Amino acid sequence: MPKYPQIQFKLNGIMYESDETFTLLYLLNYFGFNVQTLLIDYNGIIMQKEYWDKIKIKEKDRIEILTIAGGG
Repeated sequence: MPKYPQIQFKLNGIMYESDETFTLLYLLNYFGFNVQTLLIDYNGIIMQKEYWDKIKIKEKDRIEILTIAGGG
């Protein structure tokens, strides 16, 4: 019997599926982002870093990863 994904979520406009639950911080590390230079828009809210390891990715979540660029 085929196993169906438990959750579907969007990351930077691309739909992903997973059979496992995980935190926002785990997701960022999994994709290799430098978490020191990011802002995260989680379902339309800029999420503070102190919550990244507490937020579990859920069905239909929308996550946008914004990088901080220095300039001069």
